[in-house]
Amino acid sequence: MEGVLAWSPVLAGMAYLRRHVKSRASASLLSVWRAGLSLICNFRGSVSQGLTLEIGETVQILEKCEGWYRGFSTRRPTVKGIFPASYVHLKKAIVTNRGQYETVVPLEDPIVTEVTSTLQEWAVLWKQLYVKHKVDLFYKLRHVMNELIDLRRQMLSGHLTQDQIRDVKRHVTIRLDWGNEHLGLDLVPRKEFEMVDADQISVSDLYKMHLSSRHTVQQSTSQGDSIRQRHGDACRIPVPHHLFISLKSFTYNTIGEDTDIFFSLYDMREGKQISEKFMVRLNKNGGPKNPEKVDRLCALFTDLSNKDMKRELYVVSHVMRTGRMLLNDSKKGPPHVQYRRPYGCAVLAMSDVLQTISELKEEKDFVLKVYTCNNENEWYMIHENIIRKSSTKYTAPSTNYGLIISLQLLRGEMEQIRRENPLIFNRGVAITRKLGFPDVIMPGKGCGAGALGLTGVH
Repeated sequence: MEGVLAWSPVLAGMAYLRRHVKSRASASLLSVWRAGLSLICNFRGSVSQGLTLEIGETVQILEKCEGWYRGFSTRRPTVKGIFPASYVHLKKAIVTNRGQYETVVPLEDPIVTEVTSTLQEWAVLWKQLYVKHKVDLFYKLRHVMNELIDLRRQMLSGHLTQDQIRDVKRHVTIRLDWGNEHLGLDLVPRKEFEMVDADQISVSDLYKMHLSSRHTVQQSTSQGDSIRQRHGDACRIPVPHHLFISLKSFTYNTIGEDTDIFFSLYDMREGKQISEKFMVRLNKNGGPKNPEKVDRLCALFTDLSNKDMKRELYVVSHVMRTGRMLLNDSKKGPPHVQYRRPYGCAVLAMSDVLQTISELKEEKDFVLKVYTCNNENEWYMIHENIIRKSSTKYTAPSTNYGLIISLQLLRGEMEQIRRENPLIFNRGVAITRKLGFPDVIMPGKGCGAGALGLTGVH
């Protein structure tokens, strides 16, 4: 009863519109509300006249009132109801056959629409495979569905060239035909990677299209049990990765002196640093030396390729102290001369955390032990000794506390990352670039990214 009472103002408002809005001007106003929407959150419709919807459904708006819409799903056009406006995302669309039988067609690439509807159809059949104990096909189909989601995301990014779009479409159609074939569904006739109306082409052309699709599926299947064995690496358009690192605190506070912490990415297999260094300055209490920069203890390590993510990569933190020549100097009072001396180092293997931060859409905290160097002559290789566990070269801390950092893995072009993560960039994040040249220089970026500068020394 409470749900009905809570919704009564919305229902009353819409009823008022239906009763009193009769003029042509008002009718045209309602036609503006007839737009295509894509659902971004499930709605159970557990209210009076609520419309049950699932993520991915396309709905058409009939009326609007105070943050609520009344409309219907394109799957069930005869069932009408109300749903919150915050549960849907507005999509550009065109209205055809205006009037009683009008339809809304989204203005997006037809193959993107096909992938969306196909994945929704496959999701139901995919669960049945598990119930029927068809384990092999269950895991293969899951892999193909994940690849289709990734390829669809690349097409929607808007950062691909025409050749890349064509290549992505080719691999999308191969996977769609492969899945339909193995699930016992009908093959879709296509021309230039897009569906065609079977009623608008001749029988012979339709037969040739089916024959071509069948041949492509058999060819891709015969060269491996998994589609990835033939097209896995070739189909992926390079998408850069960006690693966000934020220093939460330095809890191993027995130094009692100002410290500088340098973060970088290190490739152990090649024995070299692959990124610039990011420096954080802390006072003797472990807080930021400049209180105004308390929210700026973070960096974004940019332009990491898929190849970089497969390296033996480590997050390396070198800790330098500023104070006495010797840390255990017994002289009382502040030193007259400030010395910058090495203190310790912490490492974190990306292979240990990559899966965790790849699955999460938010920051994940990690604790890094800070090891001190036994011999300052070997300070330059302390990180390698820690990675190799050469325990005679360093001293382990007496507690499990140390540097507390948070990591988050972001994917996509920088412009896209800025749009999707405004909170990160509002914090004044430091952009820490990869050393060398990016693996892929996208068109339109100018020659600055690939220009080679030479300085002659006489």
